[in-house]
Amino acid sequence: MNKQFWHIWTMPILLGISSLAGLISALVGNDGWDTLSWLMLGIPLLVIGRFVSKPTGSTKSRTS
Repeated sequence: MNKQFWHIWTMPILLGISSLAGLISALVGNDGWDTLSWLMLGIPLLVIGRFVSKPTGSTKSRTS
């Protein structure tokens, strides 16, 4: 795999793994597992919130 692939897909893969781990831990047990599931499922929400509150990229208007 080339460097560009990993540059683009590293974060989505990590967020997917975090979500999957959170969903599985929610199904597995109680108490500590529930806490783990809340934490793991909260990570993607924190990332979304960060990019909604402080967008990155060009601030130029895209008029054609």
